[in-house]
Amino acid sequence: MRIACFLNTSGSSNWGCQATFAGLRHLLVQAYPQAEFVPFDLPPLPFRKLRQLRRYHDKRLGTAIINDDVDAVQRHLAHLNLSAGLLDGFTHICFNGEGAVHYRSGHLLRCMGLLYLVATDRKVAAVNQTIDLGRDAWLEQIVARVYNRLETVAVREPVSLRYAHDIGIRNTRLIPDAVYGLPRMSRQEIGQRAGPYQLPERYITLTGSSALRPDRRSLRKLAGVIAAIRTCSDLPVVFMASAKTDLWLAGRLADQGQVTVVGPPVKYQDAMAIIARSEVLVGGRQHPNIFAYIYATPYLPFAGNTFKNTGVAELQHYPVMPLTWDAAPDEIIQAWTAVEKLRGTEFREISAGDFRIF
Repeated sequence: MRIACFLNTSGSSNWGCQATFAGLRHLLVQAYPQAEFVPFDLPPLPFRKLRQLRRYHDKRLGTAIINDDVDAVQRHLAHLNLSAGLLDGFTHICFNGEGAVHYRSGHLLRCMGLLYLVATDRKVAAVNQTIDLGRDAWLEQIVARVYNRLETVAVREPVSLRYAHDIGIRNTRLIPDAVYGLPRMSRQEIGQRAGPYQLPERYITLTGSSALRPDRRSLRKLAGVIAAIRTCSDLPVVFMASAKTDLWLAGRLADQGQVTVVGPPVKYQDAMAIIARSEVLVGGRQHPNIFAYIYATPYLPFAGNTFKNTGVAELQHYPVMPLTWDAAPDEIIQAWTAVEKLRGTEFREISAGDFRIF
């Protein structure tokens, strides 16, 4: 049993990408201890300076999948830098859908084309994903056509589960994000990992969001959130920034003296420990919110660019749903008050469950 796992996000600077792949590895090794687990990197996207050409092949590839035209699928995949034999030598394929199965992803059509080809002769599972296709009927038809060929399709939160069923993906099940399956750090380990950063005894952690952009408008929105929180707490704010947009925003807020920044090359284990030690986490990054929940740190959620943060909160039965980044100060203060009441309470246990996906 030789398992290829892609997308391999272990080398990303993004803590969520690092943690989800580490969770997948851990869970698959537990479920299949005799198997060979191979992190697999897809070749890079082509036509970076000719995006119209890439969109042309994406469109033709999607149409070929809908028409069950195997030769055309292979031809357009080759133009998109993926050969039909790319996954030869593997008996099982685990598609880590983290960040790829939504309408804004540049990888979506390539991944669907590759899965379409390998599903005929190998065991294939698609896991660890939010499915949000923006109600694009063409994309929905493609993803449903491909996923109904696979052995297992698992989504990580209930909003995606309802959406998958709604667009006709059969036998979809819910397996919570692989991050929930990582071994828990002890309080001693948390202290050892967070200690070298010499943070204050008490602090608030902050993240940005995929709904924000590296521009002045987003900077004003984030500054407005901080200003609203300052009316409730005078604790120092530590901006946890690993995504490119967050790093841009954090740098400018730090220049204004509003935040301390923790960012790359910090690894996800240290980020998790810093969040675990904080009083409250505020922000719209899915995985930092999950990190906080795992270690019973209350968090004030904001929206992302898909419904994934709503799905996270719904799965957790979390009492505060994500706010928009345009929320009024009174709304933010009201949500902050509700979140503060969670400090010291026990959160509902969430397990990644049985990961025998093949």
